[in-house]
Amino acid sequence: MIQILSILKIIWFTFFWVIWKEKNNRVFQNAASNPSILLEIVNLNSFLWLESKQVSFSYSYHDWWKHPPLCIGIH
Repeated sequence: MIQILSILKIIWFTFFWVIWKEKNNRVFQNAASNPSILLEIVNLNSFLWLESKQVSFSYSYHDWWKHPPLCIGIH
């Protein structure tokens, strides 16, 4: 249960990091990204952070993209 909570925390932080950067991009660069692109960025960054921080995380990016709940143990 603790590992699932730490994984969900990483995903949560990743989501807010991407939203924060998008807000800054809109305010300071007058540019906006498509929401589907933002979702891909969240997915990629959360995968990379999980891969580097969770030793037991042994899934490929393809697995993570297609079935994230299964990769974190939610069935």
